[in-house]
Order: sequence, then C-alpha cells, then structure tokens
Amino acid sequence: MSVRRRAYPEVLETLLTSLTGGVAAETHPFPPAGAEATPPVTMPLLDTNATHLVAVYGTRNGRSHRFRKGSDVDLDPDGGALVWPAGAELPDVGTTVQVSYYVEGRTSVVSDIETGSVVRTLAEAVALEIAGLYAQLDAVYESAFIETASGRALEHVVALLGIERVEGGRGVTKVEFNRAAGSRGAISIPAGTRVMDPAGTVEYETLDSVTLSPEARTIRVEARDVESNAPVPADTLSVLPVPIAGIARVTNPAPARVATTAETDAELRARAKSFLHGSERATLGALRHAIAWHGGGMTADIEEDPDLPGRVAIRPHVEALSPAMEQRLLAAIEEARPAGVLVRLLDERPPGRIDLSLRLSTNDTLLEEEVRGAHDEVRRAVGRYFEKLPAREDGSTSRLVGAIMAVDGVEDVRLLDVVMDGVSVLDGGAGILRLGGAPTVLGELRIADTNVPTRMLLLVTHPVGTEAPAVADMRSALDAAIAYLNDRNAREVEAGAADEARRALSYGRLLHALPLPGKPAGSLAAFDAAASAGGAPDLPDASSIQPYRASFVLTQSTGMSVWLAEAGQAYALVPYERLSLAGVDLEPEA
Repeated sequence: MSVRRRAYPEVLETLLTSLTGGVAAETHPFPPAGAEATPPVTMPLLDTNATHLVAVYGTRNGRSHRFRKGSDVDLDPDGGALVWPAGAELPDVGTTVQVSYYVEGRTSVVSDIETGSVVRTLAEAVALEIAGLYAQLDAVYESAFIETASGRALEHVVALLGIERVEGGRGVTKVEFNRAAGSRGAISIPAGTRVMDPAGTVEYETLDSVTLSPEARTIRVEARDVESNAPVPADTLSVLPVPIAGIARVTNPAPARVATTAETDAELRARAKSFLHGSERATLGALRHAIAWHGGGMTADIEEDPDLPGRVAIRPHVEALSPAMEQRLLAAIEEARPAGVLVRLLDERPPGRIDLSLRLSTNDTLLEEEVRGAHDEVRRAVGRYFEKLPAREDGSTSRLVGAIMAVDGVEDVRLLDVVMDGVSVLDGGAGILRLGGAPTVLGELRIADTNVPTRMLLLVTHPVGTEAPAVADMRSALDAAIAYLNDRNAREVEAGAADEARRALSYGRLLHALPLPGKPAGSLAAFDAAASAGGAPDLPDASSIQPYRASFVLTQSTGMSVWLAEAGQAYALVPYERLSLAGVDLEPEA
C-alpha cells in the first residue's frame, strides 16, 4: 500500500464540490478492470449523468499529479465515463484516481462559493488543516524506508539491523586504493570496506561506494574509525582484511583527524544498505553476491540439480582460476550456502570475447580531445553493457545502441559487426546478438568516426652513407594512397571477400605505395584493378627494400596502436573508417 499526499488545492476542490452537490473524490483503479493501460482508455463512472468534470487527481511517476482536462482526460459525450485519449499523460499502473464531477439534476442549498464568501472562507480553513494532516501522514509514511527516512526516523529504521549512527569524535581520513599491475576493468569498492593497520589494532571503514575506472590507477575515499581510537599517522592503514581482486595496495596518505560532526544521513544510509546487501544468506542470490564480492566482480553459472535436490553446481566465468582465488571462493561459498546443500565448484567457463565495430557520428562542434573523450566513454558504456548482460540471454542491439547514444556528444551510431570468438553474432533483422547463452566480455572496439580519423605514422631507417629517401615524396605518395583508401572505404561497402581484401591494409600493400631510392611508388588503384582482374603484381616485403627499413604505426581514436613491419602483418579497416597521415620520420642508422 502507498499513501498519496493530497495538497491544499485538491482538498479545497473536493470540499467545494461536495458542498455544492457534486460527486467528490470518486475513486477508481487504473487501468479499469479488464482494460489495458494503453490509450484510449475508458473509465466508467458510478453516476452515468455527469455534466461537468471538476478535477482528476492520481499518481504519476510515483508523485501526486493533477491530470489536465481536455488534454489528458475528459468526459465522454454521454457523460457516463472518463476517456483518456491517445497522447495523454496516464496514471501509474496499479494506482487509483480520484474524480470530482457534477451530475445532471442534482442541486444544493449552498450556491455561493466565490472567494470571500462565508462558505468559501470556512472551506479554505478546513482544507488547510486537512492538507497539513496529509503532509504529516506523508512524512510518517516516508520515514519508514531507508531511502526516504531522515534524522531520528532513519536511526529507528536502521536500528532494526542493529546499526547506530556514529557520533562525532572518531578519527577520519582519506584511504587510497591502488590498482594491481595487469588488472583490467572497473573495480567496485563498496561502502563499509574495512582497512586496518598491520597489527590489527585499528580498523577503519569506507563511507561511500566508489568505482575505480578501467583507466585509473588510484582512487581515494573517506573512511572512519570503527572504534574510538586516537587518530592514526599517515601510511598506517595498509591491510585489507577482505582482499579485493585487482587492488594491490591500500594506505592513508595523510594522518587521520578527529571528526567534529556525527555521521550524516547519507553516510548512515549507505552503511545500512551495504549491510543489507551483504547480509543475505542461504539463497542463490547470496551465492552470486559472495562470488562477485570475493572474486572482484566475477560472474558464474549457478545451477540446481533437478534430479538431486540439495546439489548446486557453480561454474565461474574466468579464463583461469588461481589456487588462491579458488580457496577464497570456496570459503565464501561455504559461508553463504544453505545448510544441508552441497555446492560444487566446477571448471572455469571462459567468457566469449566480443569484438565490436561501429560507425559513430559525433557533434561537429566538439574539439578533437572532446571527441576522443566521448570515444573513451563509449568504450566504457559498451563494456558495462556486456559485463552486466546475464549469461543466458542474447544481447539486444537496441539496448546496446541506447547505451552508446546516452554518451554526451554522440549523435548517431550504427553497428557494423559484432564478432564473438571469430564468428559474427549480429542479427540486424531480429535486433539481437546471438550469444548462445555464453558469458561475454568486451574485446576490441573499433570506432569509425569522420571527426577523428585513424592516424598513420611512417618510420623509415637507412644506413649512414646511403642515399636518404625523400620525405616529401614519401608524404605525397602516402597522402595519395590514403585519399584513395578513404574514398573507397566511404562509398564501397559490400559483403564478400573482395570488399574485405580492399579494406585489408597489409604491410606489402603499404610498401607498394611507398617510394624509396631505386623503388618507385606503385598505385593502389592500379593494384586493386589488377587484383580484381586476377593479375595483381607481387608485393614487396622487408627484404626487397633493403638496406632500408620501413614500419607503419596505425593508432585508432581509442588509443590502440597496430605496428606493421614485416610480411603477413595487416590492419583491417572497418567500413567508413577514415585514415590520416600523422607524419613521416626518417632516421639514419649506424
């Protein structure tokens, strides 16, 4: 049950309607019995002779709301029902609406309700008092929940969990968490995480939940002494009683200070919610939480054996499970499992690697640094989507596109291809990613954005005493080759091996277009035409350009670089990807 607060205007309208012979605050469920909550919606009234609609009040988006006559709701021509037309703002499903209206033929001895009249003055005084009671009732209702209670009411709610507000006088300090070398992904550090000194005599707990982003190495969060100890010096809190995967080191860079104020409502609320989240036991949810908490966000398949009640199998979604991690998971599972239930930890189930290519349109007014920042945020959004995707569900292209479009600066996006372990899983017609029930993790993200091209850098070395290649000639030839590639990649995107071959920038193709002493530049257009006719010339390699050495470095907008320096190496352009020449470096070699 929920309580809807009725403000002064609604109470006054209800009183005046009742005093003048109308039907006041007639209550109806929404949607009506047997009807769908899709406009147009017809709501029959108890009296079928309504002549004038006064007001309709209800709940919308969880808040008290007055619906507009004529736009949201109106009487039907016969006066027997309310009609919610197409385009109307509808009440929340499962709530009630209160309707006030006048009926044909019904009269009242009270007729003067103009402002200043005796009846109106008395009604306003009564309505003000009733509205005040509704406000008090709403405050009482809100004070029963952790999310909305405050002050003493919040203290009473969390007391049910055995939690009390921390008063002032305890030590507080910033605690710094450092990422382990080689760790990847976001690392969540929940409120209430404990840190202590090596002797275990002083223990602090964090006050807020924070997340160490994939690009960040450190993060700081406020922590408070669990007991009333003297403030600790700097670099004292260096032990995590419960290790967090991906965190290598923790410390307090500055000395603690004495807090003069008590724990705020927000801090108390966060601590209580963290306690609730971690206090679940003997359920599948408790097992999932234990694995995620002690496995650094790890997910797993958790299945009950239908033939053998009391047997649960857990298969972690990781490439490899270290012995230390396995023991930590076993201990966490033992603590969270239901009594009498046998839980087995099975072999690992590596998540499928998702390589995604997309075409992005960003705002033309953004600076290049801002566009690159938007690309980074897109990568984080896509990564979060696949991390949170349940293992047994196929992906949704609309939800994935929605997550990308939510990034500031992104105006349009088109999924070009989604590949899992080398196989395309994009079904554009059905709007799904056919993942086959496998857990997933984001691998390579390729972004084609005309506002930020992929940059190509040429590095050429030559022995001292040999003729130096002409930088201007090499730059001119590569500019021409890049212009040709950009033109072809923007207007010829077709399915098939021929299109893939044209977009494959092999080391040999790039050398073919590069002029060196004794080796003229070749035309990529002529080469592709000859290849289409079945008579492409042989491509040069590193041995055929000696004593010169050439390397090509291609850097995407996301910062990933590909180095091409020998035969067999290639860079595959995604459709609509644009190249630009970052520079030509020439270096003599002893």
